[in-house]
Parts: sequence; structure tokens; C-alpha cells
Amino acid sequence: MKKLLSALIAVVMLFSVSLAFAKTLEPEDTEIEHLAGKTVSATVGAYDEATKTFTVTVYDYDRYEKEDVAKLAVGDTILAGGWLYKITGTEDVDGEKYFKCEDGEEINFGKSYDAGDDHDEVIARSIMDSRIFMNVVTVLHLPAAEGIVYEDQSDPDLEAKPIIAEGLENILKAKAEKEQNSNGFNFYATKITLNENLEIVKIHQDYDVAQ
Repeated sequence: MKKLLSALIAVVMLFSVSLAFAKTLEPEDTEIEHLAGKTVSATVGAYDEATKTFTVTVYDYDRYEKEDVAKLAVGDTILAGGWLYKITGTEDVDGEKYFKCEDGEEINFGKSYDAGDDHDEVIARSIMDSRIFMNVVTVLHLPAAEGIVYEDQSDPDLEAKPIIAEGLENILKAKAEKEQNSNGFNFYATKITLNENLEIVKIHQDYDVAQ
């Protein structure tokens, strides 16, 4: 009995020590440095007639070092999408490690789509809705380029052809319809392409689970 009690005390002490050294995994700084000429994830907000600009919130993936993810353990915390998720357990699913968190969220990590040859960089994805965690880079007020195009590829049918709208007036109409019937031009499914003058030349929208 004494041996069992001693063993239990040792386990409790070990768990307490592990919690004392629990760490928080934070994403690295964004790789977006210069926006001119790039395509980025963004929420396209209100259009101001006075300034002839859209309010645009630019996002980038939360990015992590692969070796830091490998060190995560129960009791650690992940900062993802601006929220803290405390790890309560882990599970291996088809060779991938899922981190179970206090609020029911489950997170796994995988290679970034735009990482190129950098295999040490990974991004975090929610298992609940398959969304990639992102962070706000900046808020801008950007004009539409002459001949701006909206490419709507939000149909869940992958073989469906995208719906194209050209010109600012038609795009504003499409934007109003999206905001009335779904979640608008939200960054989860929306990308904008900018020219060298930081004018919006294209707004592209994919399918989103919340639309």
C-alpha cells in the first residue's frame, strides 16, 4: 500500500512539474513583406465612394517551425488564429498527429501550400471545419484597378465553371448579394490580386464551409 501511495505521489509530482514547464507555441512573423504584385488572402470590406477605395484586411497563414510542433505535449498551449488552445491530449489519425484542446477544438499541422522547398515550416488547421488558422497582417484602403475582375468559384461542385463579373459596378452588386446570402468576401475563401500600384485587379472566391 505504501509503495502504491508513493508511486501515486510521484506521478502527481511529475505531472505538476510538467505543467510548470508548459509552453505556448506561437506562429512566426508573417512572410508577407511587400504586397505590390502579390495575391493574398483578404477580407474585402466596405467600398467608400468618397475615397474610391475598399477597406481590405490582409491575412497570412499562422506559420510554425516543424521542430517546435514536434515538442508539443499535453499542458502546452497553441496560439492559432489569435486564440489560445490548451492541449489536453493527442491522437494519431492516418499517420497525422491531432492535438485535442480544452474547448473541443482539434488541431493538426501540415506543410504550407506556399512553403516551396522549406520543409521546416508548417501551418495549423482546424479539424472541426478544415480551415487554416490565419492572422491579420494589415488593414488597407485600396482602389480598384481599371478593368477589375471578380471570379466566383464558390460552387461546391468542383467541375462547375467560375462566374465572372467585370468592372467595379458589377462587382459591388455581386459583393452585396454575397453579404446578403452568405458571409460576403471573407478571408477564409477570398484572395485578392494586386498590381504594382497596389490596385485590386482581381477578387477570387472559393468555396467556404460557412457560406
